[in-house]
Amino acid sequence: MHIGMSIVSRTSPAALAAGLLLLTAGQSSAQQSVEAFYKGKTVTITVGGTPGGGYDNDARVVGRHLGRFVPGHPNFIIQNMPGAKGLTNANRLYQTAPRDGTWISVLQRGLISAPWLNPQGVQFDVQKLNWLFSSAAEPGVAIVWSASSNATSADLRNQEIVIGGAGDSAIIPQVYNYTTGSRFKLVTGYPGTSDVVLAMERGEVQGIGYYSSSNIFERNRSWLTEGKVRVLLQTGSKRHPELPDVPLVSDLALNETKRQVQDLWLAPLETARPFAMPQDVPKDRVAAIQAGFAAMLKDPDFQTDAKNSGMVVDPRSAEEIRTIISMIAKSPRNVIDEARRAVQEE
Repeated sequence: MHIGMSIVSRTSPAALAAGLLLLTAGQSSAQQSVEAFYKGKTVTITVGGTPGGGYDNDARVVGRHLGRFVPGHPNFIIQNMPGAKGLTNANRLYQTAPRDGTWISVLQRGLISAPWLNPQGVQFDVQKLNWLFSSAAEPGVAIVWSASSNATSADLRNQEIVIGGAGDSAIIPQVYNYTTGSRFKLVTGYPGTSDVVLAMERGEVQGIGYYSSSNIFERNRSWLTEGKVRVLLQTGSKRHPELPDVPLVSDLALNETKRQVQDLWLAPLETARPFAMPQDVPKDRVAAIQAGFAAMLKDPDFQTDAKNSGMVVDPRSAEEIRTIISMIAKSPRNVIDEARRAVQEE
């Protein structure tokens, strides 16, 4: 402490003032460089799915507001880039997208674990991408339509339950069967989740094995209040307060290895709407977008638009995304191998 004080005593007030001036000027210059870059620019947000889906909806809400909170106030546009279950979008982001800060992609959550669990066609390194944020987590439920089935949670291991599946809803029930002994019989070939839901309502299948909790509580609450569906199980680290008697899938794991397999497949649900920039984008521009998102979350106009658009806002930071990726990457080889055996791709 004495040494530190003596050093300060040898620094004149004029020198201190000059140092502070240089520091302030440096900070101002960095800020101006980001502002100058983004001023008049258009930032593209690509979506690895078709218009009208959940990823598309979140991207459009973000795109309508984020520019107000980024220095230079760039314009944001949305570009849909469906194909290969989101791989087309992710590969483009990593391989050929501009690396100057004008290109953002919202990626299908399952791609976070794809390099380990389903590497075919993967041409990107999730550990090198510049993760920005996730607008929401997306725990899910398995449900049956009451008019088609009288199954309950107690019947999962002793009764065959016919469910429809597309995307996550075709993969996650296979994980349930492998790790819990449930007897979901999967019917695939549906273009999307909305088609599975329609089939359930028509009685073509009894239910759906993975349906996002937000769809239940935000968009189809009447299903619960009117008794149209029964919830058989749920994902997540804890039970939803409105579903206290519905078991977590982790509660039903047959052994510890099976539970670890669940973790690998279900971890991406914690980063359900992950936004990223390519590698090598200047750090100050990445930081500006991250800070803009954090500021946008507090904005009343954004909050109103999100609510009216049915967007669930349950954000995860870039650091949280990286932590989940790190957990997946460090998984034991035997667990990864078993996780691959759990799922037969459509």
